[in-house]
Amino acid sequence: MRMIPNGEMVGGGPRKEVKLLVLDDLSDYFDHMRTVADMYSATFAIECKLAQDEAEAHQQMESWAPSVVLVDIHTISKTLELIQALTSKGATVVVMSEGRIPKLAETAESYGAVGCFMKSENPDEIEKLVAFIASVASDSVVSH
Repeated sequence: MRMIPNGEMVGGGPRKEVKLLVLDDLSDYFDHMRTVADMYSATFAIECKLAQDEAEAHQQMESWAPSVVLVDIHTISKTLELIQALTSKGATVVVMSEGRIPKLAETAESYGAVGCFMKSENPDEIEKLVAFIASVASDSVVSH
């Protein structure tokens, strides 16, 4: 919610709380994601954690239960199988790639991913990704 000059509150209702796990072996992109995710939004709040390998991702799934997992397709060799394993545990998975890979979106979707994005350092592109992540996250947890 934000205040307008006469003191009246604008925008109402609870904000969706999103727990985002980023599986990426490089922390630079995660830092950019977290910076954008930390920016105030009247509709959602995103808490981010980083996993740099498959073992960390599984551990975070068990102990933290993220609502969305963002997977860099280049982080591990068996990424598609990991996507399938994460979605079978109830995770919403979004895939990202540094370069264009023909039919990546279709292939990732066939393994259970709900979206596919190109990695970008552009804050506007990261903001679009964050908004998409918030839109596909479970809306069962909310705050005021």
